[in-house]
Amino acid sequence: MGDVGLFAESQPAVRTPEGRVLRPDFLFRTARLAVEIEGYAFHGTRRAHERDIARFNALQSCPEIRRVLRFTAREVFQHPERMVATVRAALSL
Repeated sequence: MGDVGLFAESQPAVRTPEGRVLRPDFLFRTARLAVEIEGYAFHGTRRAHERDIARFNALQSCPEIRRVLRFTAREVFQHPERMVATVRAALSL
């Protein structure tokens, strides 16, 4: 994203209302936009997938975050222009 002028914090600490610390992959703090890159290898089990869904829901409860975008690692590496276009559109809202 930095190569195209989109600069975000990388894995900043954010807190849920209950105090749980989470680290989204990227955060555009001013826009309150988090970006998550999901790799298949990391989510190769049902339990890992369940944990990821719970984490996604928890991220959305953080006061620092208004919106979360999720992309597959495959999409990011094979079609980065799609991700960039989606992030730019979300930042312009």
